[in-house]
Amino acid sequence: MARELTKLYEEVRRGSLGELAAHYAEKGAPRGEVVVVVARPHPQAAAPSDEALDGALKEALAAMSLKDASAAVSAATGLPRRAVYARALALAGRAK
Repeated sequence: MARELTKLYEEVRRGSLGELAAHYAEKGAPRGEVVVVVARPHPQAAAPSDEALDGALKEALAAMSLKDASAAVSAATGLPRRAVYARALALAGRAK
């Protein structure tokens, strides 16, 4: 989160969205012009195991379409959407 860029009281605060929300809930809303920059998870984050991915996909497929389930699991895990979609097709018995 960056505040008052290029001005005398410029401030940049880094953290997860949860950490930033907690900070500003405690300290009060920031004043001035604010920009929030959201990035992908760090690449060093551990990828879920195949079993965990399959479990997440099966749970999502029970409530969503194949496309929506793949998108949701991809967003939650940080894995490429195409790879998650291919795995979802295989689980659903519709592998290409």
